[in-house]
Amino acid sequence: MKRKSLIWSLVLLFTIISGCSGGWTQKKGGDTGVTGEKAATSGNDSPKEAVELSFWYGWTGPEAEALEKLITKWNAANPDIKVKGLSQSDYQKQLTAITGGNPPDIASQFGQDVVPWGLRGAMMPLDDYIAKDGVDLKDFVPAALSTSQHEGKTYAIPTAMHVTMLFYNKDILKEAGYDGPPETISELKEYIKKLSIVEGEGRLQRLGLWPGMDTYTFSYAFNGSFYDETAKQVTPDHEGVKSAIKLSKEIWDQYGSENLDRFSSGLGQYMSAQNPFFSGKYAMTIDGEWLPTFIKQFAPNLNYGIAPIPYDENNPDLKNSGNVTTSVFYIPKGVKNPDASWKFLKWITEAEQMAEFTAAIGNLPTRTSAFSNPSYADVPGFKEFLDYSESKNLKSFPATSFSNEYMTEFTAQYDAILRGKASIEEGLNKVKEKIQPLVK
Repeated sequence: MKRKSLIWSLVLLFTIISGCSGGWTQKKGGDTGVTGEKAATSGNDSPKEAVELSFWYGWTGPEAEALEKLITKWNAANPDIKVKGLSQSDYQKQLTAITGGNPPDIASQFGQDVVPWGLRGAMMPLDDYIAKDGVDLKDFVPAALSTSQHEGKTYAIPTAMHVTMLFYNKDILKEAGYDGPPETISELKEYIKKLSIVEGEGRLQRLGLWPGMDTYTFSYAFNGSFYDETAKQVTPDHEGVKSAIKLSKEIWDQYGSENLDRFSSGLGQYMSAQNPFFSGKYAMTIDGEWLPTFIKQFAPNLNYGIAPIPYDENNPDLKNSGNVTTSVFYIPKGVKNPDASWKFLKWITEAEQMAEFTAAIGNLPTRTSAFSNPSYADVPGFKEFLDYSESKNLKSFPATSFSNEYMTEFTAQYDAILRGKASIEEGLNKVKEKIQPLVK
């Protein structure tokens, strides 16, 4: 469940949740009709039925296997609460189950969806449990925790943190006369132009860097902001955001949409040896902390390096800027055994379990106390990303009730701008006109 720009249009289902949430009731822990194995008892008490919890998570393949190992460990130590995992990455099914009154007992989600779902009644606030059990929220990376909180309420616990950095092919850069990666945005533009190969009729054979870059990350590199909390105004037209789009647009126009589309249609699958960065079609790429694990699996002989996102030379204080996203665990509203769900949720997000899971899948932990865990010793790229995750210039997209609609519209207009279907001003004005009415 990595960060891969997965943005859904969930307005209809959100509306359904809003209408139904008022009718949901939360039962107290232990008040359940769920049956299962007999739990051990003491004294003259009669044996009690073990509580069975369903746990829906979005990871698949080897990543799901890593999570199942933790579930097995929990079940062996907790005969009174049995957890059954299910790999379920269709989050609309989560919403359908919640609105239908038959939710999973614990589930995973992306951080960008936490506040919209929480405010619409799909997620149970966890603050009473956090206070009761003394969970130290100061142990979490602030930018990661902020994706799960809104106006004093915590709707989920972030278990993995995702940050992007610049990956570069050392051999290709060396052939072009470079002994290291670009450090500033001006150098980045120079590298892209020199490292790209364009043949007759403008046909691309190699790109220095895909020009449709991560605009959120580069917006923060230009000190951009997407929302003014004080004024309650969305700010897609902030100068920093505009600068990031101008950067992408300038590079995009060097090659043209037709050539870029033709080039991209022949690229290989992301999770394969034909990944365009692995195969040399991209000299550089901007990607997350999971990529080194994929390189180890699919391109073990690739001679690559990892570097910070290039910074605006006019704002050196903004070095090591970046956009933080998260993967989280939460308790759906309406579960039959919230106390039991919380016990498992608390356990699986403790530093030891968090380190075991995130190390296995090549993700960053969200708890600072997990950073020094020996589980990460053999994780490729971990040190570079860990050091980067401590930057004071990391931000996350503002957590609001309209985050999904905002990101969806921004992405659509960004694409229109790159393809020349709208000017920067026109596109960003459309975003503002559509999203500002959603601000409450």
